[in-house]
Amino acid sequence: MMQEFDIEEIQLRLENALKRTLDSLPLGRLKAKTIQRATINTAQVDPILWLNAQDTHSKLFWSQRDTSRKIAGCGAVHHIIADSLDVLRSIRLYLANSDRAIRYYGGMRFDSGQPISFEWLPYAKYRFVVPRFELTTMNEEQTLSLNFFVSPQDDLAALFAELKREIQTIKPPEQLHGNGLSRLIELSELPDKKQWTRMLKSALDAINQQEFEKIVLAGKTLLTFGRPLNPFQLLQQILKKNGRTFHFSFQFEKGSSFLGMSPECLFQRKGDIICTEAIASTRPRGLTEAEDELLGQEIYESDKDLREHRWVKMMISDRLTPFCQHIDETSNEKLLKLSHVQHLVSEFHAELHPDVNNEQLVEALHPTPAVGGYPKKPAVERIAHLEPFDRGWYAAPIGWVSYDEAEFAVAIRSALVQHEKLHVFAGSGIVSGSDPQKEWEENRNKAQNFLQLFNIT
Repeated sequence: MMQEFDIEEIQLRLENALKRTLDSLPLGRLKAKTIQRATINTAQVDPILWLNAQDTHSKLFWSQRDTSRKIAGCGAVHHIIADSLDVLRSIRLYLANSDRAIRYYGGMRFDSGQPISFEWLPYAKYRFVVPRFELTTMNEEQTLSLNFFVSPQDDLAALFAELKREIQTIKPPEQLHGNGLSRLIELSELPDKKQWTRMLKSALDAINQQEFEKIVLAGKTLLTFGRPLNPFQLLQQILKKNGRTFHFSFQFEKGSSFLGMSPECLFQRKGDIICTEAIASTRPRGLTEAEDELLGQEIYESDKDLREHRWVKMMISDRLTPFCQHIDETSNEKLLKLSHVQHLVSEFHAELHPDVNNEQLVEALHPTPAVGGYPKKPAVERIAHLEPFDRGWYAAPIGWVSYDEAEFAVAIRSALVQHEKLHVFAGSGIVSGSDPQKEWEENRNKAQNFLQLFNIT
């Protein structure tokens, strides 16, 4: 398959597509700087191998859940780094006159009010990017796009020459050698088991004092290896697992990549139609079909798990109602089975009122009780007080925004690659009756998505 990616032919065809795009631009009618796009069809190549080969600092990968669509992007036409959700309003202004296929990809911190720790500095509070090159795979088709800014006063000949030089930097896919998983030197837990027990007891005391009804507390497993990790080796491994998930990777500086495989959709929007879901309550997968069925049935019969799940459903309904003409709950409490765990999931479809924007939806829905707690404000404040590490983008909204569509996942089942270190995150919902030992075990089950890659149990 890789032999079919004739790099010289690809570069020539993309140059020709760029020239046609520039020739067709109505510069006289352009009122402001816009982002345009030239696209060609290509023979199919592995997007991870293509992404790994490109010599750029900025790289991203997005695999849409429940479809075969995969997007690999590298380079940057435009970075937006911001301190507030106004970033989404800025994106909307840039997209107003741009090619309708342009997407900004990125995300934000779980709690933008907290200080940013060293390992999360490249990600800022809010950061989105339009990649220079975008390789899109869908079913048996693959396209390569070049995104670029153009202004009414631009010299198109000079712009063409500049972009042609960038096209010449595209490299063919490159095989990954071995599994790329270096020798593990050290493993530490933050918090450790004793700290975790104290943390949960403090949370349960607050629940008993009715400060909140639920809080989600996370732990971090820090793995240190003998040499820097290749995040695309890890991404290639996790793409083979966890069927019904979003797969993602964001790299803004070499040596630092945030990646994962989230089952949870914050929302998907197309025009005025929005889809979202409630995911909460967890059991491990069984070793046999009978054991797996029994563990799933336990969720349905557990008062704690049903309460936890229904709080999430209630929150979604309450927070969406002011923005929607009507809300349909299209699926009631089904089991979502992933590789190491299973959850209860309920789905919602809704029609938005006119002029509802994405920042309103993100602010209303994030964080869900599945990753924050209920009520939201006191739970999030207590998380910042109790957890001994910076969540960064873990459990926060990540995804993409186009002119009239948006898709955000909740960045759980995720890890941060920092040179030779791997920070693996996992959380569990704490309600009245939660047992610290069981919640510790639940976190370890969730972390197995990454730990299993290194034969850690």
